[in-house]
Amino acid sequence: MSITDAWGSHWASAVNADPENHHIGRMSRFGLRLESRDGYQADYVYTAGVLTPGKPAPGTQEDFIHLQGSAAAWVELFDANAAPRRHDLLALLKAPDGLVVVAGYDGLLRHLRVITRLVEIGKANATT
Repeated sequence: MSITDAWGSHWASAVNADPENHHIGRMSRFGLRLESRDGYQADYVYTAGVLTPGKPAPGTQEDFIHLQGSAAAWVELFDANAAPRRHDLLALLKAPDGLVVVAGYDGLLRHLRVITRLVEIGKANATT
């Protein structure tokens, strides 16, 4: 699994089919860049409960959140059996060789509940 393979489109489909996501995300709008330190990146746009691959349109006023980490940290983020202190987004933001917020820390906090749900859905669908 990597952040740029077919898993990413499967993840977006699972997010878009999730009723809880639609409920909690109906007021959220943000761009999301997931980047590994070896140069791979995946861009998503989240609008009112719908996650789509792609970059935000230029000039939009939405929050932009850019997360970067090692390939191993991305695997841990979406691993349902990850070790303690490496098991969720906030833990990996504090962990050595974990994830880093490159841009959009305020947006991350503003949309934390939605982003947490996106990670939960990713964990549930990581092995499919």
